[in-house]
Amino acid sequence: MSVGEAATMVAGLYIIGALITPDISRYCKSGKHVFWMILSSIIIGEFLINGVAILVAHALGTDNVVEIMLHSAGIIGLITIILSAIKVNDTNLYSSSLHILGFLGAVTKRKFSYATMTVVLGLLGTFLSAAGILEHLTSFLLASGVFFPPIAGVMLVDYYILKTSKKILDETREKGLLPDKASIPLIGWSAIVACIVGTLVGVFFNFGIPSLNSILVAGMVYWLLIKMKIYIKLK
Repeated sequence: MSVGEAATMVAGLYIIGALITPDISRYCKSGKHVFWMILSSIIIGEFLINGVAILVAHALGTDNVVEIMLHSAGIIGLITIILSAIKVNDTNLYSSSLHILGFLGAVTKRKFSYATMTVVLGLLGTFLSAAGILEHLTSFLLASGVFFPPIAGVMLVDYYILKTSKKILDETREKGLLPDKASIPLIGWSAIVACIVGTLVGVFFNFGIPSLNSILVAGMVYWLLIKMKIYIKLK
């Protein structure tokens, strides 16, 4: 595996985490709470815990997580693995249910059951796991590293550079409300096109780091499309 591929896998996972952070932090009372929650989880979870795990793995000469935990912490370590897996999958199931229902509701204008969607996705995930989908984990992570970063690229350009909805968001934030659906387009075709172009660049161009290429290209394409749209309207 090349350094670029490895960086794409790591960056892709971090970007996915960033995209679903609003789901996890939606009940935080302030931006400071969100900041410290994310910062502490990265420092403790990624640097400290993963650093210790790497040292133990090298000392034992194995990458088997269950074996490592059994040797280092016994039955408590095994219980920790089981509980952590439950927690991680619970968060993933929560985010996936939330976003799929949001997408279906926006497209069909119908309200679907959260409980039903959660059960369906949970069963589907369990079936795929039993079918051996983890044998293709590396391919999945590489694909995620170019499919999801373009979304982040579009969001960053839209919010920090173009500021297309800044006025609406500022007004509704003061009232503690969400923006009116009528004031926001149902489908952002410019964003969709930009994401597709960014993904294609990440897939077919292997120079540098594919995830970084996809996020930069998607952001630039989105900026150009929005500027062209504004120019056409003014003309």
